[in-house]
Amino acid sequence: MLDTLPDRPPARTDRPPVAPVRRDGALLVASGQVAAGPDGELTAAGVVGADVDLATARACAWRCARNVLAAVRAQTGTLDRVAAVKLTVYVACVPGFAEQHLVADAATELLLTVLGPGRGAHARAAIGVAALPLGSPVEVEGTFRVTDD
Repeated sequence: MLDTLPDRPPARTDRPPVAPVRRDGALLVASGQVAAGPDGELTAAGVVGADVDLATARACAWRCARNVLAAVRAQTGTLDRVAAVKLTVYVACVPGFAEQHLVADAATELLLTVLGPGRGAHARAAIGVAALPLGSPVEVEGTFRVTDD
């Protein structure tokens, strides 16, 4: 099969579908969510340390985490049987910015608030990057465990 594939991706005018959440047994993997509100507008746009201050970046991380939990709830119908396993928080930032962990803390705080300390506690990575989709300063993805009790 691999030998019959073209050497480059086909030209497309649309984007391929990506699942907001993918379930594999008891694990749920939530695709990255940017800091867009219900109206689709970004909370902020730009790069942390240049266009976006720390407080705004934290508000973006909170919004991203809300969007992740909304996608998980849409998949499961409830958050009552969901526990966080790991979050990855990407922060578009200037070179030398070293406070990604402080931005990511807002996403962690949201999970702890919504899921409680038992189900909301999780492992985490906070990573600085040059840019994120749509110009969002923050993107959050997550892995969760669900029980069908």
